[in-house]
Amino acid sequence: MRATKVFLLTAAAILFVGIWPAFAQEVTEHPLIRPYPGATFDSGRSGYRSFGEYDLWVGVPPRNYETLTVQGEFRRLYYFLYAQDGRPNRDVSQLEYFENFKSAALQNGGDVMWEDRHHGLVFTVPREDGGTTWCHVQKAVSAGRTTLTIIDEKLLETTLAFGPDQMKAALDADGRVALYGILFDYDKATLQQASRKQLQDVLTLLHGFPDLRLEIQGHTDSDGAAAYNLQLSERRA
Repeated sequence: MRATKVFLLTAAAILFVGIWPAFAQEVTEHPLIRPYPGATFDSGRSGYRSFGEYDLWVGVPPRNYETLTVQGEFRRLYYFLYAQDGRPNRDVSQLEYFENFKSAALQNGGDVMWEDRHHGLVFTVPREDGGTTWCHVQKAVSAGRTTLTIIDEKLLETTLAFGPDQMKAALDADGRVALYGILFDYDKATLQQASRKQLQDVLTLLHGFPDLRLEIQGHTDSDGAAAYNLQLSERRA
């Protein structure tokens, strides 16, 4: 994922753009989306973010489909199905996996949004809180592995809403202030419309205190090649 969420201003006057924390050390299974029966959850390889985004395919492949970016509580969960001898169980076909997930989704009032034998299955399930949970199922039959990428769709709840005055006061007192809501399109250097207010507040701060000296950095997470991520960081900065 190469999506940016945070501005951090420090007293030396550094403006930092990045994502943190990375995936949490302890990851729990999703309370609604369950794995294929008998599969073992690998928490060590799995990941969680309280807020993230993911690009999902919606429509009918190979031509009549589009990409939809969904934001919310993010999980990437890895499951392994083993035979009695401890080796990967290769007897269960991808079709059987997909049909099980499709059936469970439909029984719970969900919808199948996209299906392709090479790239996986995407379905939605309604939640009791009125929201929607999205799931992308990917299956590696030879490894006995299932990957579930799950987004509990929701809007970002801004935890720190600093205006220019609060930014300056925090810089004077603590040397830094984190600003949430700086959003880029997935894997791009294009700012989203929702970022305008926070950026305007930063601009107002700079106009009010023209002596501030700032360094601007852009950061991505560790997914993807390091050289590519470095270029994306520079373009975002």
